[in-house]
Amino acid sequence: MDLDDFCRRQSQAVAEFNRHERRNDGLRVATSLCAGLGILRDSLLIRMHEDVERSIGRDSMLVPVSEIKARKLTKAEIEMYQIAESGAAAKEFGYIGSSDWYVEWLARLRHSEPQLDPAACKRLADYLAETSDQRRTRFERALAKALPESTRAPLVLHRLHPLCVQITTAQAFADHARASGLRQSQVNALPAILDCRTCHGKVLENGEQCAGCGNPLWKSSWLTTAD
Repeated sequence: MDLDDFCRRQSQAVAEFNRHERRNDGLRVATSLCAGLGILRDSLLIRMHEDVERSIGRDSMLVPVSEIKARKLTKAEIEMYQIAESGAAAKEFGYIGSSDWYVEWLARLRHSEPQLDPAACKRLADYLAETSDQRRTRFERALAKALPESTRAPLVLHRLHPLCVQITTAQAFADHARASGLRQSQVNALPAILDCRTCHGKVLENGEQCAGCGNPLWKSSWLTTAD
């Protein structure tokens, strides 16, 4: 897809959001969501793949046959889960009227596609029909198939990541008070978050990342302090 086509589809998505939700800040919301979710996706892949391999080495039983295929599948799984988790959060926090509409809209925005295929729609619906814990369990199973070494990542990572998505969603909708409250839930799971001398554990703007600790999704050296 060329840049002009991408910009056109993004503009259409923003207009659709404003019309459907009767808002006028669709550009800010869309831009913020994409920036925040993109960093979380890429950071989670690093934590579960590169960081695990540095820790345990390349185990022939764990390394996928195709590195490129495994990374592509893993990114797709992360995207699907994050979109659903953001939709559930946006509905629960009262930002939107319909989580079903929102997740389809966000999926099309993230993939720059005019429509979703039926299989993707069904998977998103399956996620939304579940509780937060059930979504997380389903996601972990999908990751284990796509990237077997993900099962070796620090367990606290899977507790922090859904909250990261919720914080990203709250930030996108300018609900900074809720984002701060969700960060406290993360601190309860990983107190070391507050020890970073660079960001001091503060909630960052979507698209920003702390060079010291990795906030909004912490480096493995920080995650393992909870193990």
